[in-house]
Amino acid sequence: MDLYKILNMIDKNYFSPNNKNRLGKTNLYSLLQLEGILVSMLRMYSEHKIDQLRDLPISEIYKSYIKFKDNNQNNYETYKIEEIYDTKKRHIAELLSIMYNPGFEIVNKMMEEIKSALREMNYKFIEVRIKTSSKTLVGVSTNFGYTIFENGISFDPYLNVPYIPASEIKGLLRSMTDDEKLADKLFGSEESEGILMITDSYPIQAEGSIFLPDIITPHYVNAEDESRVQPKPSIRFVIAPKVTFDFFIYYKNLDTYLRKVLEQLIIKMIKEGIGSKTSLGYSLFTVVYIDWTYGE
Repeated sequence: MDLYKILNMIDKNYFSPNNKNRLGKTNLYSLLQLEGILVSMLRMYSEHKIDQLRDLPISEIYKSYIKFKDNNQNNYETYKIEEIYDTKKRHIAELLSIMYNPGFEIVNKMMEEIKSALREMNYKFIEVRIKTSSKTLVGVSTNFGYTIFENGISFDPYLNVPYIPASEIKGLLRSMTDDEKLADKLFGSEESEGILMITDSYPIQAEGSIFLPDIITPHYVNAEDESRVQPKPSIRFVIAPKVTFDFFIYYKNLDTYLRKVLEQLIIKMIKEGIGSKTSLGYSLFTVVYIDWTYGE
């Protein structure tokens, strides 16, 4: 079986507009990486006309999107390759929002295991639970989804869910600490390790879809002045509102003053947002709770 047949099978079974029942809990990382190969191939042929595309092996994959000329008829429907690409992006984004259903039970089990491991190692820790209150973008420059949508999302290929990296949380908390010496003490520096350690933050439940399509309209793409503007909607995918994330901040010792400082930093970070485009209303969260039970 050659590469085109494999890609055609994946496209037909999982991302065809005529088949919306196969995505389910399939490993999304693998599927989107392979679909990214398809999109890259499509871009390779972007200068070809549709009737030229018909004679290439990749045409087999796009029969769902293209009606080629029938030799027995004079009329036929034509598309620009760019239109096929936009159609595919829309279908994939819609399927992700409708059909993708991650295994929250696996993630919740892992979070409980992390909690048990921290207790066994005699760490004190706080559990921070937050919920997206807007469309959220985390890890926009990462590879997952980037080839297709020109924006990525931090995604765990083993747990099959998006996540917020600990490094991003730690960086945000540090940036909000006005006192540099205090920041070094809490989060570390090049010379020393900080007293706080942070886990990645994973989604543990969603009140609806975990992903949503998002449409932006750049007005000045390839336009020299306002009179030549031709707005072109662009489709991408984002984490949906009302998705609950969980993470732990753990340590050996933390006095009353530092505990108060840390809680203020956490609340400030969540209020200002975690991720990209917070100034445009994206990547905003609300606090579900900050549990100090295991930090006493």
